[in-house]
Amino acid sequence: MDGPLSGIRVVEAASYVTGPLAAMALADLGAEVVKVEPPPRGDPFRNFGVKHAGTSVWFINVNRGKRSALIDLKSDDGRDAFLGLVRRADVFVQNWRPGVADGLGVGDAVLAAANPGLVRLSITGYGRDGPRARRPAFDSLLQAHSGLAAHQGGPERPELVRSILADKTTAMVGVQSVLAALVARARHGRGERIDLAMLDVMAYFNFPDVFQDRTFLSGDGRDGAGSAAEARRGRSGVVATADGFIVVAPVSGAQIARALDAVGHPEWKDDLKKITDPVLLADTMIDRVEQVTVTRSTAHWIEAFGAADVPVAEVLDLDGHLGDAQVVHNRVYRERARPDGARQREVRYPALFASGLAGDLRPAPAAGEHTDEILAELHPPN
Repeated sequence: MDGPLSGIRVVEAASYVTGPLAAMALADLGAEVVKVEPPPRGDPFRNFGVKHAGTSVWFINVNRGKRSALIDLKSDDGRDAFLGLVRRADVFVQNWRPGVADGLGVGDAVLAAANPGLVRLSITGYGRDGPRARRPAFDSLLQAHSGLAAHQGGPERPELVRSILADKTTAMVGVQSVLAALVARARHGRGERIDLAMLDVMAYFNFPDVFQDRTFLSGDGRDGAGSAAEARRGRSGVVATADGFIVVAPVSGAQIARALDAVGHPEWKDDLKKITDPVLLADTMIDRVEQVTVTRSTAHWIEAFGAADVPVAEVLDLDGHLGDAQVVHNRVYRERARPDGARQREVRYPALFASGLAGDLRPAPAAGEHTDEILAELHPPN
């Protein structure tokens, strides 16, 4: 199976996570992706964090399905080769800081002139221009600037989510935007420049729930109805059991009532009915439920709440998730043998297409692994 993007050519000149993950998702969907890297060592992300055989595991996890070419964009020959790739491509992905592309002589006007049908995705931290445009932008900084860290930790001490949400969400919005531009190109034949700022993505990501009390505006510029609840951080639905933790998540009065029945205290319903503040109500319910859940095992409460039709889930660690029956049933992960003999786990593309997707994409390439063959394709023999 080749996938829905079979025949689409992508040139990626990106580093770290946002651009490479977006390009990898396009490869997962069947596109042919050439990763252009600076000589001599390639994407600096190759040397980041935990390594396998000298290469970052993070890099391996966001660069499968690609070929790699080392091309020096600061040289005339390298720039010519790069533009040769661009002329043959459908999509170009980069996450350089504003001004870098123009400085290299491959700015958007140059690319559009070389290939008017090219879809050009430019990912930045804060946007093409503005007071922060040229600042470095990494996930933790965007969690801070977007309000997420303050929301996550509360007024006492902001907390970062221990996952690179800004990077990964930006990559997925980038893929969505590229696909939209390809659909538009199929209709009118023109390429498209797409500017995608991580800051803007995080605002879009946060808004539905985090900005509930700032959705409607009052005379002073905001609706203050939720400010009291915001000042008091409600506790999460995590409760302890005798041997672990579960999340109990009733979202209606009927589910709250059934949760109290499940823990054997239906009389608590009368107390909770007297509480009108939603944060205090939720906190009180969870506190009382936990007084009981600590006395029995996780397995007992999963069964008890499930039988009562109360939303519940076991808190799994990473190994528990990997072995979970539904995860195994869905075949979320697969294993491959690497050229060095190691066994590698990969996560599949999450959408399931009835027509199928490519099942065994090549592993992340070594720096410049395919340079010769890629450059040879630009000048095929007569």
